[in-house]
Amino acid sequence: MRQRVWLKVMKASVGTIGLAGLIAFGGSATVSALSSASTPTVSGSVPAVGYHLAAADGGVFNFGASGFYGSTYSDGLTGLTGSHPLNAPIVGIAEMATGKGYWMVAADGGVFNFGKAAFYGSTYTLGLTGLTGNHPLGSPVVGIAPTPDGKGYWLVTKAGHVYGFGDASFHGDAYSDGLTGLAGSHPLNAPIVGIQSTPDGKGYWMVGADGGVFNFGNAGFYGSTYSLGLSGLSGSHPLVSAVVGIVPTANGQGYWLATKAGFIYAFGSADFLGDSSSLGLTGLGGPTPLAAPIVGIAE
Repeated sequence: MRQRVWLKVMKASVGTIGLAGLIAFGGSATVSALSSASTPTVSGSVPAVGYHLAAADGGVFNFGASGFYGSTYSDGLTGLTGSHPLNAPIVGIAEMATGKGYWMVAADGGVFNFGKAAFYGSTYTLGLTGLTGNHPLGSPVVGIAPTPDGKGYWLVTKAGHVYGFGDASFHGDAYSDGLTGLAGSHPLNAPIVGIQSTPDGKGYWMVGADGGVFNFGNAGFYGSTYSLGLSGLSGSHPLVSAVVGIVPTANGQGYWLATKAGFIYAFGSADFLGDSSSLGLTGLGGPTPLAAPIVGIAE
């Protein structure tokens, strides 16, 4: 069965996570007509599935068959301001495979669990003190990936640190590869922007904003934007815009990378199913630009 991938489109200003639209590619999905004044919507013969969107203030929006199991407001928090605000903005959401719950993670490493998604820990439970304090994170958390059975999850930071909780085993991170985060003698070329698990949970991939892919455990390396002759975010043949996410194929033998401008790069068993340019859009500039930057990709 052919897979579909979605791009998440930012509606809020750059640097925040806002209520987003989804553009579908591949499978039997079709995409409605787009205009610069409207959010792209999915139409056609998409199966009765659903998805959740998370906002920076901890709000959760559920669509299709996905249930609403709560948000940080349900926990008595008051968004990013007010009497009981979040310590840091929400940066990611991950769903249980059963669809019966989800986790959200904040930039300070705080994890919030809803529905049947259990809490297995956060960077605070490791003795870290968020983004400030006497034992802060070295860099903000940028993503969360659950294990296949939903009994654990990994957090990844901008500097390439990976933290495993529950049954999420540690298979390595940027530091294990001899890199020194975002500074030091052997820094990353660009910040890490996402993490994804292999189908059996015995490995994971990290991706950098420059299109570099790092594989750990049984996650295979199938290429990166550098393999295509691109030179990261600078150099002789740079990416037009930064990579914002990675999603693996169902068999774990390939993956797609998505950029801020809506371009898709496919590797291994990942077929190219289209991207924003296939829809006649011209990235973040040109005669027919995206209404707002792409911020993520989901399968």
